[in-house]
Amino acid sequence: MVNVDTTSLEAQLRLAEEAENQVQKLESLASDAPRLRDELAKTKHHNERNLARDSATDKAKSEVKLAADKQRQVAHRLEAVSTLVQSLYSLFKEINEHRQEALKCLAISDQVDYEEDLEKTGKEEADMGRDPQSIEFLVAARHGTSKVAQLIEELDPGFDFLRGCEVSDPMRRDVGNFILSHVLTTPQINMQNSSEQLDQNPE
Repeated sequence: MVNVDTTSLEAQLRLAEEAENQVQKLESLASDAPRLRDELAKTKHHNERNLARDSATDKAKSEVKLAADKQRQVAHRLEAVSTLVQSLYSLFKEINEHRQEALKCLAISDQVDYEEDLEKTGKEEADMGRDPQSIEFLVAARHGTSKVAQLIEELDPGFDFLRGCEVSDPMRRDVGNFILSHVLTTPQINMQNSSEQLDQNPE
């Protein structure tokens, strides 16, 4: 029997076996693809979260530093504002003291007018047979607190502690009224508020 040359077959077998090994390697690698995809997605998501966290933390640190820098200015500003507030408080207090002194003087003047009015009216009404007590009530109604308020209004029409101030700005108005609240009595504050409402609604 003639021997057949196996060289070619052996060469083909080697190629086939090499191809088989490559296919096995590729199959093994391909089977790992789903796991690798999932791991890659998780890694990317993890990195994105870390980036977002780091970015937010850096931003927070920056904002906190800016706030701290601004806060260091508070003491100086508060000192300056306190000085101005104290100055305005003292000014309001002096104004009020002068106004109260004027009211006392006008009350004395009104009392003199009352006595003269009582004498004159009393004589006239007595001649007409009126009751002396009713005469006193009649004369008293023309004098007293309301008359004194009228007299001081005539001396300085439209007086207001915030006269000439730009009080359309709520913050400015609130500051002024807050300081005034430490100077005036409750009835005076009510009168001040009534005066402001009249100024804002002249009709």
